[in-house]
Amino acid sequence: MIKVLIKTYTLNSVKLLFTIFVFALLLVSNQGKAQVFTHQKTVVEFLERMAQKGAIEFNDLIKPVDRSVVYKLLNSFQQNKNLSTIEKEELAFFISYYSFDNLEKAYIPKSLTVFKQIKKNLFNEPHILNYSDDNFRLMVDPLAEIGFQSAKKTSQLISTGFQMMGYAGKRIGFQLSVRDVNETGAFDSLRIDNTLMGFNRKQTTSKNLLSYSQFNANLSYRFNRGMITVGQDQHVLGYGKTGNLVMSAKAPSYPFYRLQYHPTKWLSVNYMHAWLQSGVMDSVKAYGTGNTVYGGNRETFIPKFYAIHFVEVKPMKGLSLHLGESIMYTDIIEPAYLMPVTFFKAYDNNKYNDKITTGANGQFFMGISSRNQIPKTHLYAQLFIDEIRVSNIFNATKSRNQIAYQLGASVTDIGLPYLTLTAELNKVYPFVYRNFLPAQNYSNSNFPLGDWMGANADRIEFIANYHPRARLNVRAYYRLMKKGGLGTVEQQYYLTPTPVYGFDPQYKTSKISLETSYELYSNVNILVGYSRYQVTPNLQKSVTSNQVNIGLVFSPY
Repeated sequence: MIKVLIKTYTLNSVKLLFTIFVFALLLVSNQGKAQVFTHQKTVVEFLERMAQKGAIEFNDLIKPVDRSVVYKLLNSFQQNKNLSTIEKEELAFFISYYSFDNLEKAYIPKSLTVFKQIKKNLFNEPHILNYSDDNFRLMVDPLAEIGFQSAKKTSQLISTGFQMMGYAGKRIGFQLSVRDVNETGAFDSLRIDNTLMGFNRKQTTSKNLLSYSQFNANLSYRFNRGMITVGQDQHVLGYGKTGNLVMSAKAPSYPFYRLQYHPTKWLSVNYMHAWLQSGVMDSVKAYGTGNTVYGGNRETFIPKFYAIHFVEVKPMKGLSLHLGESIMYTDIIEPAYLMPVTFFKAYDNNKYNDKITTGANGQFFMGISSRNQIPKTHLYAQLFIDEIRVSNIFNATKSRNQIAYQLGASVTDIGLPYLTLTAELNKVYPFVYRNFLPAQNYSNSNFPLGDWMGANADRIEFIANYHPRARLNVRAYYRLMKKGGLGTVEQQYYLTPTPVYGFDPQYKTSKISLETSYELYSNVNILVGYSRYQVTPNLQKSVTSNQVNIGLVFSPY
């Protein structure tokens, strides 16, 4: 009977999801344009800087960014006479590549090309396959990365794969990327105190080999003033340069579906539901395999889900406000969380009577961004509320306010043309991102879904980005971070007074880095860098303090 009920429940959830999708399709109009996303950091940084100077309006609250929007923004600069020489060269470089995403232009079919530039081709860059006509466009390229790190011990990274993207008509966009990564030597196997993306590690026979895969895919359907997307990807929500509180690029990619709606130019609504990896074993479903080579049990994990929705309001040019909530839940899909208009926390309290042993883990967040209100300056802030008790907010002995905040400021063209200086402070109070039920921690595959440093930590970073010439970037930064203990369930929920910020100090880190990169083609980069990294006490003997990094990254999208 229980199995039947679960199957019925799941079937109803699928029916509801299908209904939502059909409803979106009913909103279709001829004005809709397909959507494909870009992870290209250099073009996003270029547009962010131009928005910071007040030249454009750029909606980059959530990333990755729509490629067709990128092309329209780039094209809007064609008649801008105030661009510097470097800006004009970079603009021409980006426009050449993103012309693929000009959905208003009719295309002539192109034949297969293998790393060969054809002057008559609209795209002045080599691609394995590049095909376009009036109804279909396809671009296919390899993925490759080679990196070396020289210190007391040498490590290397080699990754290979492929990626594709394209459009079917003007309403459907698609993309796919797959890569297999192998790290050998003194690699960072912990990934706990840096911005490097986490991974689901493959079991290997060698202790000196770290092997994992990265997979991203998106299929989008655009309708009038909105879009629905299904796929597997990472999402970043916020303006932080060193990390973000709500969603960051730390955790591995995850399956999702996402709905965006823009009823007016000053209002947008976003919703997403995701399927995550809890990292917590489901002992009920585990069973023996009879094979003891790699362990004798079939390992299954507790199902984990995530829903988030928020609104963004733009009352004037350069000013943006956002407000939203998210919820982390487990075991079975809740149909209410599949609906974008549900008030998640209210539903959870109503159904589960606000017991900590039942229900879900809810959060609220809000933020603000001001670009060019002060000339050439970007000011931003974000507040993340994991738990707050208003009745005791000013009572130090009873208050259990689990919050995090981010403050950032950036100034461009200061002293030198194309020099951008940024300062950012991130502070996460104790027990943020954590829950009474470990499976409902704010994480994916045991990596934070929010800021990478986790709870009871803070950091301050100073960043200088300089472009002495087009496509050449010099970046220097300094980071200082402090990390406290995770604490216990008793401390989080019952101990009075609650432990103060910074309790149980764990370690301190500082990092000074100088990096230089040159973009040969779009997202094909040569990287050279030096960093001095110190941590007290040392967390990982294999990671040394002085590091020289050299890399070649071929990742066009």
